[in-house]
Amino acid sequence: MRFRTGLAFLICGLFGAQWAYGSAFAINELGVRAMGMGGAFTATADDPSAIFYNPAGIAFQPGTQLQSDLLAVVGLFRFFPSNGPTGQIVPSNGFSGLVKPHFIPVGGMYATHQLNEKVTLGFGIFVPFGLAANFENFNDGDPAITKYPARYAGDRAALQEYWFQPTVAYRLTKNSSIAGGIAFVHTHIFLQESILNPLTDGKDFGKAFASTIFPGIDETQAAASIARLLPEGRLRAAATANSPGFAAGYLYKHPASKTNFGLSWRSAVVNHLHGQAGFSFLNNGTLPQFLPEGTTMNTLFPNQKIAGTFVTPATYSMGISNSAFFNATIEADFEVQDFRRFQDFPINFSQVSKDTATPAEQRLVFNFSNSYLFKIGMEKRMKKISAIRAGYSFDHSPVPDKSVNAFFPDSSRNSFTIGASQERGNMEFSAYYQAMFFVDRVTNVTANINQYTNGDYNNFAHLLGLGLRIFPGGRVTAK
Repeated sequence: MRFRTGLAFLICGLFGAQWAYGSAFAINELGVRAMGMGGAFTATADDPSAIFYNPAGIAFQPGTQLQSDLLAVVGLFRFFPSNGPTGQIVPSNGFSGLVKPHFIPVGGMYATHQLNEKVTLGFGIFVPFGLAANFENFNDGDPAITKYPARYAGDRAALQEYWFQPTVAYRLTKNSSIAGGIAFVHTHIFLQESILNPLTDGKDFGKAFASTIFPGIDETQAAASIARLLPEGRLRAAATANSPGFAAGYLYKHPASKTNFGLSWRSAVVNHLHGQAGFSFLNNGTLPQFLPEGTTMNTLFPNQKIAGTFVTPATYSMGISNSAFFNATIEADFEVQDFRRFQDFPINFSQVSKDTATPAEQRLVFNFSNSYLFKIGMEKRMKKISAIRAGYSFDHSPVPDKSVNAFFPDSSRNSFTIGASQERGNMEFSAYYQAMFFVDRVTNVTANINQYTNGDYNNFAHLLGLGLRIFPGGRVTAK
C-alpha cells in the first residue's frame, strides 16, 4: 500500500511538470532535497535528482530508486510604468504579472538502477527551462487608457522545455565516476502581443498604403496619419520543436577528508520551431473603410503557419562539499549559464505576398549576457527528523535593461531556503521552502520609450516543494 501511494505521487510529479519564472527562463529549482540546500548539490548528488544536477552521482547510488519532486510557485510581479500614452491609468499597486492559476506546478521525475559495481543506469524527466508571463490585465474592448501600456512589446508568454534523459554512469575507480546522457528535448512556446502600435509598426504598415489612401501626400506624413487610424490588433503564436540534448558529469570523492568534488555540463539546445500564428482586430479605427475593395484587416493578416529558432543555453556547474564536521554536509557551487547564445528569436511567416501585410520575418532581439549563480547549502543529519537543510543562492540576471518587459520582467535575485526529510520504511519524504527576493529594477532605455516598457519592476516569489524517494527493493548499503 505504501508503495502504491508513493507511485501515485511520482506520477503526479511527472504530469504536473509545467513552468515557472526562472533566471530569464532558466528553472534552477529542481530536486526538493537539493533545493533545501539552496541548490548546492553538484558535489553531493546522492539522490536520483543527480541526473539533473550531476549525473555522475548516480554511480554511487546502490539498488533501485525512484524519485519525484513537485514544486508550487507563487510569483508576485508588479510593473509601474514611467511613461505611457496620454491619459494612461495606472493601478495603485501597478500592473500585475500574476499568472493564473496562482499556484504554478513544476515537477521532475527520476529513476536509477545499479546494474553492477561499475555501471548504473538512470532516467530523468525534468524542465530546466520554462517561463510563464501574463500582464494581460484587460479585455480587448476595454478603454485603451486602462490597458497594460507595454502590450505592444508583449503581454503573455509561456515556454516549457522538457528533457527526457536516459543516463549511464560508470565508476572509474572506487572513488570517482563519470556519466553521460543523450536527451530527447520537447519544447513548446506561446507568445501574445498587440500589433500596429501607432508609434512603431503601425507607421510601417502605413507606408505600404500611403500612396493608395493618401495619394500625393508625403509618405512619412501619410504613414503617421494611417497609423493613428488603425484598429488595434493581436498576434498569438504557438510552436513546438523536438531536438537532441546532451549532459555529462564527473564526481570524485576523497574519503579521508570526507570531501567531494563535482563537475556537470548540460548542452545548449537549438530548437527549430514550427507552429501557427493567429491575428485578430478590434472593431475600432476608421482606416478599414479606406482599404482597397475586397481588402480587410483579416485578409492582410491571415492566420498562417510559422517557423522559428529558439536557443536555450548550455549550463556549466562546479561544486565542492565536505561532511567532516558536526555530522553535516556543507557544499558550495558555482554555475554559469551561457545565455549569450540567446541573442534573438526570429519568427518566419509563411504567407508573404503583395496581398498580405505579414513580414517575411519578425525578429525579437534580446541580446542576453551570460548568467552566473553562486549557491551554498548545509544538510545536517538528525535522529527524530532524518535531516534538516538550509541554503542561500545568488542568481545574476542575464537580461539587459532594453530587453526587460512582460516576457522577461527579470532582475538578479537573492534566495533563502530551508528544508527537511523524514524516512518511513522504504520511503523518504522531503519538503522545502524558498523565499526569492528580486532586486528592484528601474529601466530607462530611450529606444523603448514608444513601447512603454520603461519603469519600475518590483518582484518577489514564494516556492514550496514536496518530494518523495522510494526504494522499491528496500534500502541497499552503498559500497
